[in-house]
Amino acid sequence: MSKFTKYVGKFTLMSFVLILSISLYTIYSLNIYYKESESIQSMDSALILTKNLLEEEELRALSLSILLSQNKEFLKEYFSKNRRATFDVINKKINTLKMFQNYNFEVQVHDKNLNTYIRNWDFNITDIPLSSFREGLVLTKKRKAPLVSIENGKRLNIKAISPILKDGEFVGSIEVIQGFEHLRKKLLEHGYNLFILLNKNNITSDKKFKDYKYINDEFILVNELYEKNSYNALKNSNLKNLKAYGYFSQDDFYFGYFEINNFNNKGLGYCIVSFENINQLYLKSHYKHTVFDDNSSKVTIR
Repeated sequence: MSKFTKYVGKFTLMSFVLILSISLYTIYSLNIYYKESESIQSMDSALILTKNLLEEEELRALSLSILLSQNKEFLKEYFSKNRRATFDVINKKINTLKMFQNYNFEVQVHDKNLNTYIRNWDFNITDIPLSSFREGLVLTKKRKAPLVSIENGKRLNIKAISPILKDGEFVGSIEVIQGFEHLRKKLLEHGYNLFILLNKNNITSDKKFKDYKYINDEFILVNELYEKNSYNALKNSNLKNLKAYGYFSQDDFYFGYFEINNFNNKGLGYCIVSFENINQLYLKSHYKHTVFDDNSSKVTIR
């Protein structure tokens, strides 16, 4: 065999090995790319679903608030200033709705000065001034129009407030208060875990949140029920540089999030959803400005 033939044979073998290596690397890279793209698409879907379900929760609370504010039986007792009768009417309405809709919520009624008039869960609580820290109530009184938003008060939750009007004048307001448990259950049906985080900078009183769990010493976990493994992964995550919305991965889970804002667009914390990282890929942060608009997590009827 001539030297030329040996050279050609060696060159051919090296070329084959090189082409094979490049092909395998290309296939591997494309596989990783498609898996990552698939994961991002799945996270997009999770965030869009979460946003839509959250808006449904807000709109349902708002509808109930408006319905109760115009209920003739309620208005009759409220205008007569009969607290006990008003309390009984409110709880009767709540029990009926809970029975037919399997929907848990609380109701607070305020007088024209924005003091607590009735809380459906405790008849003895009354005459508590709220205007100094409940901006939503102040805005509802000013506009004489319903408003719903996620708001931080005694707890972080959805608050839907409707004015009580008499001859066009503001004489009080009624508020439907809803937590995030119904949203958590809805997301769980789709295989997603929910975490509602309140930024500790928004805590007005340590006593209100003393029994809550802290995440990264930066946030308080608002929801009481959660999936343990994804919770542990979340605790191990770096949450200091979260943007308006995005994605990250930790341990065996993907996480997607968006910022929770109140009615005047003040950031309160984050809504985070997670699902299992089946592909076992490390996902760097991604931010897509096509997922949400600037009006998420707040609805106002003017």
